[in-house]
Amino acid sequence: MIHEQYRFFGKELVNSSGEFQKENTDRNKPKHLTVLPRYLKLNLWQEERENKMEVESQTHQLCSFDQQMMKDPQFTSIYSQEIFSYLLTQEEKYLVSNNYMNEQQQPDLNARMRAILLDWLIDVHLKFKLRDETLYVTTYLIDRFLNFRTTTRQQLQLVGVASLFIACKYEEIYPPDLKDFVYITDNAYTKQDVLDMEGQILQTLGFSITQPSSYCFLQRFGRIAGLDTKNLYLAQYLLELSIMDIKFMNYKPSFLSSAAIYLVHKIRKAPQSWNEEMQKMTGYNEQELRYCAKEMCLVLQSSDKSNLQAVRKKFALPKYSEVSRIRVERQTKQQK
Repeated sequence: MIHEQYRFFGKELVNSSGEFQKENTDRNKPKHLTVLPRYLKLNLWQEERENKMEVESQTHQLCSFDQQMMKDPQFTSIYSQEIFSYLLTQEEKYLVSNNYMNEQQQPDLNARMRAILLDWLIDVHLKFKLRDETLYVTTYLIDRFLNFRTTTRQQLQLVGVASLFIACKYEEIYPPDLKDFVYITDNAYTKQDVLDMEGQILQTLGFSITQPSSYCFLQRFGRIAGLDTKNLYLAQYLLELSIMDIKFMNYKPSFLSSAAIYLVHKIRKAPQSWNEEMQKMTGYNEQELRYCAKEMCLVLQSSDKSNLQAVRKKFALPKYSEVSRIRVERQTKQQK
């Protein structure tokens, strides 16, 4: 009678007593070189030395802020200047004229309806606790879509919800569920309505979602300008006020960010509102920014009298250092 003595399980042996014996699987493998050949050592050393010299030469060409952030890999200091130079060349491609809300192109809509929609979306964005970038992507998607497609006022809120739905899936790690977007409309639309509008927006824009935003430029330009956290929030507050007003759509995102930083310096009475480094990094001089900054200042001064208060309520929170409570007089002086 033949007894089974060994059974194979994968790469291990099990005998009849239940003891495991490790199979020698390494005996047929080729052994790795423990000592590198001399010529290979020299090549690796020379390549490492050349890379180090290249990094050092690039570091000397960086601005002072990028040199300070060299140790932080999140800032990618070596490539930041090249990245933002590319974004500056691309932003004009996505500009939308503020004249698209005319009777021929959008006979059933006007600028006031757009402002009401954005005011509601800012409130929704805050309650969902979404990322700042999501709001800017949503706004750009709405304006670009309305620039190409005629929409009725009954469908305007659906366009806004679908744009926010797309932006959340694009920017958020954990985006809200589709049912949440239906709920915030008080069930005025169905899930299928939102999905159909999402498809229309993406097809109209050719699935082109990425574009330079004024927020991404603010994060870089503001730090180069030396803004602290509170002043950075104040500049962001100015940008979100400008989102509501259709007349600011004629300006490029980088220009709006620069004008907001310039106005913050004026409000805070900085010794130098716009220096040579900022002019070099942004490509705008002080004379170019003055008119836009003045328009922003007028919007800021009249924000407490507006019926649309979502932005003011948002930036009155401690999270944003309550910057919307700052009073600015007509002579751009801070009221204490």
